[in-house]
Amino acid sequence: MTTLGNGQRSRVPSGMKVAPTSYAKLEQAAGELWPLLPKQAASSYIIDAQRLLERTLPQAGFEPHVAEIKELEDCAGFAIPEQGLVVLRHDVYEGLFKDSVFSRSTVVHELAHIALAHHVTLHRGATLGQHRFFEDSEWQANAMMAALMMPLEACNKARNAHELAEMCGTSVEAARYRLQRLEEKEIIPKRR
Repeated sequence: MTTLGNGQRSRVPSGMKVAPTSYAKLEQAAGELWPLLPKQAASSYIIDAQRLLERTLPQAGFEPHVAEIKELEDCAGFAIPEQGLVVLRHDVYEGLFKDSVFSRSTVVHELAHIALAHHVTLHRGATLGQHRFFEDSEWQANAMMAALMMPLEACNKARNAHELAEMCGTSVEAARYRLQRLEEKEIIPKRR
């Protein structure tokens, strides 16, 4: 589920407790999935989220639905993998036609939930926010979304966050955070 917030990074997990996975495994999964995703005609890196939602996901058995804003006041979209369902709020869907970074990232975020087979489950004794990030559905989907939208190849080519954002069609803030994480984990060399 893509939630609406103030853009601040959460210090407690915000999703459901799911099977744990590592950042490295999410990178690997994204690297395997990325070549299969449709790209915009003018770019070799920007994912065509409209085509992904309307063609690719239905071919894989996932039905997209658009909900009215009043039906999804607190979230931009959600996926229920076991039901083959992806729901986007109407304004988010409309943003796909305007090349909105938020709309595009919402579709890719929901794709990540599908790829990770996140199911809404109740874990005995689990309290929302009382688990670790590596077992949090939202952290996992966000990390995979970043890896899909800003693949390692692009991160290695980009000289800085501004260039990465332009290459991949993301915000500069997201590109800066992605580069910082990859440098901290020594996946890419540090930039000067």
